[in-house]
Amino acid sequence: MSNKYEHLIVRGINWVDELSHHEGSINGKGFPVLMSNDLVDEANVWVCPALMKADKKVSQAIETGMMGKATPHIHDEDEMYLILGEENSATVAVTLGDDYYEITPPSAVYIPKGLPHSIQAIKALEGKFGGACPIYFGKEYITKPVPENPLKLESTKHLVVDSIQWIKDLPHHEGSINGKGFPVLMSNDLVDEANVWVCPALMKADKKVSQAIESGMMGKAVPHIHDEDEMYLILGEDNAATIKVTLGDEEYEVTTPSAVYIPNGLPHSIQAIKALEGKFGGACPIYFGKEYITKPIKDNK
Repeated sequence: MSNKYEHLIVRGINWVDELSHHEGSINGKGFPVLMSNDLVDEANVWVCPALMKADKKVSQAIETGMMGKATPHIHDEDEMYLILGEENSATVAVTLGDDYYEITPPSAVYIPKGLPHSIQAIKALEGKFGGACPIYFGKEYITKPVPENPLKLESTKHLVVDSIQWIKDLPHHEGSINGKGFPVLMSNDLVDEANVWVCPALMKADKKVSQAIESGMMGKAVPHIHDEDEMYLILGEDNAATIKVTLGDEEYEVTTPSAVYIPNGLPHSIQAIKALEGKFGGACPIYFGKEYITKPIKDNK
């Protein structure tokens, strides 16, 4: 196999020493980046997954304000905060304009360009995996100071999605996630301003889940294409999940944490093939468009 699409895959976290309008550090390492235009030439997105399993030291650092945070700033492009992990594993403080929210997993926040915002983890439960994953929709992550007369919205509450929305089925998908259908955490149907669709199939695997995945009984996407780009975020504890991804006529296996960028028109599919019992992880497909539309591969020939 030629591995001609390997360049679309980022395997493991890339740490950067500092970010503009950010203070502190994540576990003393800087800030984690999992996808960017610097890592994948085709990528029009930047991903910073500050997700971890909290031990006593991490929990205390977060509660005393010693962990990394973003101070108020704006962007010229939209951004989204995904608050992911085991239920209530973390509490994240987010400001949107003059509004303040405390958010727990699973949740998502959509941030229209020009709206002042900030984020800081304020609580993490020991032994639980979770945190925040900022996603910026642009080739280069650029922050700007809040201007004297920033964008103001009458209310920002509608920009916060605080629970999973389950849908019965998806085109070019088979099976179901834990018998519930498919999970959606952000979409244009949920937030009018959103130009993205998010499907976080993330969980802590027990024996039943692990066996279902290894026997091929969990939900999967069969080969299809899109008119817009997509990205698979493979998130969770190290090696918690193994995901099989096809890109064109090639097959790849990726483990947590990883990311796969899928340019529009490239045939692709995804299926979880292994999950370690007691570990949290899985795949989070993110489609860059107002409406999630799949097409059969034959339409691309």
